[in-house]
Amino acid sequence: MTNNTIILLAVILCCSLPSFGQQNEFNLIKLDSTWGQEVLRFPARNMDYIGVGEVRFPPKGWIKPNHPNFWSYTYAWSINVNRKIKAKELTIDLIKYFNSLNKVDMDDVANLKQTTAAIIKVKRNRKTTYFEGKVTIFDRFATNKSLTLNVKIKSNFCKKAQKTVLLFAFSPKEFTHKVWETLNKIELINEVCIQ
Repeated sequence: MTNNTIILLAVILCCSLPSFGQQNEFNLIKLDSTWGQEVLRFPARNMDYIGVGEVRFPPKGWIKPNHPNFWSYTYAWSINVNRKIKAKELTIDLIKYFNSLNKVDMDDVANLKQTTAAIIKVKRNRKTTYFEGKVTIFDRFATNKSLTLNVKIKSNFCKKAQKTVLLFAFSPKEFTHKVWETLNKIELINEVCIQ
């Protein structure tokens, strides 16, 4: 190898290392690469949390109204919140998230595209609090109509890391529908609370 080749390889390696480290930061959900992925950094979506988010879409049908996977997906947040999050806060967060996603002004209460949400706590164990609810959104991606999504949320307060990791699962299908067999099995990556 020539000196120029060694220098070029060193530069490429140094420039690549930060992006490799950053990629791991966004890998929150234990799913294979057939699921689509979008990532974001908080603060975002009109929320002041500090952290990262990862959205994962099923391999087929997410945006097709007649497909069983239509609007069925999962989303995780790893945020610097050093306390347990309550149902009321999650309700407001989901309204902010979907209003921002749909470019709806939170203050424009007369806008028919406004999101509404109702979230309740269903159970809690030592590490995780479980919530369920409904979110009515405007679907600007496929139907341009209102759509009600059922949602399940697992909130994990990571005491040692002083952060909260949330796993959301959304679908317009009722909780008894077959699509929830897949959504209910989705888990966070084990190390997510160690970081």
